[in-house]
Amino acid sequence: MQVKHRIAIVGCAFLLAALSGCAHNPQFKGQSVTDPVLRKDVMKSVELLFSAMTQCGSIDTVTTTIAAISQQSSGAIDRATETWDVTGCGTSKSYKVELRSDARGETDYSVSPRL
Repeated sequence: MQVKHRIAIVGCAFLLAALSGCAHNPQFKGQSVTDPVLRKDVMKSVELLFSAMTQCGSIDTVTTTIAAISQQSSGAIDRATETWDVTGCGTSKSYKVELRSDARGETDYSVSPRL
């Protein structure tokens, strides 16, 4: 079982290396609660899903929309749900991005395809 796990990790690493070799900075439009660092992290997951679903390794545009947001009385964001509409290679896909603050003051996120 461990060998299969390592093979999967190595395969993902090669895929990431290949994608980053031909990747460019897509144009972002719309509203998002993400800062540049978090956006870059989320974008890595979006790129992997988009590439796997479309066989396209080049994203041209990402249009973000805040679907829901929950804030503390201080104004800090507890949770947010966003829609990221991604276009590349003449194809468009939509992703649900869920963001949650944690006890350390960091943000956890998940990305899933919107069907």
